[in-house]
Amino acid sequence: MTEVSTNWPLERVADLNAFYGDPRGSDGSVGVEWYHENMDIWSPPYPMFYSDGKHTPLHHLSVHKKCLVVFDAAFKDVLETLGHDYIVEKRLNISGGSFCYRLERGGSRLSVHSWGCAIDMDPQHNPFPHHWVANRGFIDMKFVGIMQRHGFDWRGDLEHHDIDPMHFQLCRHVF
Repeated sequence: MTEVSTNWPLERVADLNAFYGDPRGSDGSVGVEWYHENMDIWSPPYPMFYSDGKHTPLHHLSVHKKCLVVFDAAFKDVLETLGHDYIVEKRLNISGGSFCYRLERGGSRLSVHSWGCAIDMDPQHNPFPHHWVANRGFIDMKFVGIMQRHGFDWRGDLEHHDIDPMHFQLCRHVF
């Protein structure tokens, strides 16, 4: 069984590599060996759909094995606390995905998604780069609270005026 962390790494490449392993392969793509040793399949506890506008089901998402238990517990808590109808009404069943080996948008370093420790929720209504705004259809704050209780760092953080309200990660953002 994988040990669950309560002390997630800082959102710096060296810290992410030390905690999750280095996902970089020798040819500029994800390391195949790293992927097979570190990634696992997560099945959401309620029906989720990809944010492609086609209602494409997301039966499984790839996440880092160190994050699997936390993803599962957080989203089960969402279902138990908020209920299926609320989830659908607030679009908490729409995701832009989790693992994606790529550079940050507009950046030169790997996105946190490259370590499989992040998930984007309802990107169409929570676009990057935008501040979260109340009563504008942005991500539900009850959902945010549940995710944060389970250790996710929300990149729509109001206190720090963050600009990525769709994004939840199991590493600590450096402001």
